[in-house]
Amino acid sequence: MTQRNEFIDSLGAVRDADGTALHLGTPAERLPADAALLCDHLAVLRVRGEESEKFLQGQLTADVRDVSAGLTRLAMHLSLKGRGIASMRLLPAEGGHDLIVPASQEPILRESLGKYIVFSKAEIEADPDRMVLSLEGERAPEVLTAAGLPVPGAAHSCAHAEEITIARGCAAARWLLILPVSHAAVLWPTLSKGLHTGAAQHARLAEIAAGEAHVLPETRERFMPQDLNYDITDGVSFEKGCYTGQEVVARMHHKGKLKQRMRHISWEGEQAPEPGTVLRNEQGKAAGEIANAVVCGKYIHALAVLRLDHEGDCLIDETPLGIQREALPYEGKLDGG
Repeated sequence: MTQRNEFIDSLGAVRDADGTALHLGTPAERLPADAALLCDHLAVLRVRGEESEKFLQGQLTADVRDVSAGLTRLAMHLSLKGRGIASMRLLPAEGGHDLIVPASQEPILRESLGKYIVFSKAEIEADPDRMVLSLEGERAPEVLTAAGLPVPGAAHSCAHAEEITIARGCAAARWLLILPVSHAAVLWPTLSKGLHTGAAQHARLAEIAAGEAHVLPETRERFMPQDLNYDITDGVSFEKGCYTGQEVVARMHHKGKLKQRMRHISWEGEQAPEPGTVLRNEQGKAAGEIANAVVCGKYIHALAVLRLDHEGDCLIDETPLGIQREALPYEGKLDGG
């Protein structure tokens, strides 16, 4: 058993069939607020070398120069047709960059980027000795301070302490910590004191509330960055120059007309649909697709890519869901929002 699994299991983790720690004995009953969470669904990839920035700049949608300057960005790695092969959160690191990616997509991204990195003075490798924690809610800054850690200021900013990176996302009260498992085990009692605790189920709910969707195996090469709102959340740069799939993405931005956007929806239910599940309107026509969905108490919360002209309810397998539209932190920036 690895040190990571020993630490997580010591907290009473309940795992799914794939071995992911879903929660720490208490399933999610509401969207996370004032919580310390183990992001066991995320993995860390290291890109190191003198040409790390140059290499990633030619492969990812975000402007990697911003990250090298100390910021964090969502980003996608695209096919030539401009569809997402994988997605990640990109962070600055000593000697290169860190990529925080869904664990199910980690080998896919490593293999895909590995085809190109052989021509660069850089290397990419998995980093199983580090893990990701998240702090949710307004109390996060005081919790970080109590743990002796620096507090990033503005949205998208990062701070560093020894081998720990603390990143603040676009959501006002969401913070990610990337750190060695040994550090996490030592800091967890302080970081979790007085907060609700959870694991992947709760962390995925936090991503849904923040409007941050990742490309997953079921949705690989299905979505453009704009479909998942990456252009709204600084996950796409339209000034940086060429990268794989750039022409398609730029053409949509400058000359095309978006037909769909990602939304946060919820409905009563006990079984979350798989990513890629088709949503239909009341006439049976496709109205959208599920990007991510999680059970939360008696409800399902989901990020779904919906047609802009869709109104009314959504159906799965001819069954009406009775959906409610939930607000995203960047709701006012959505086309047709």
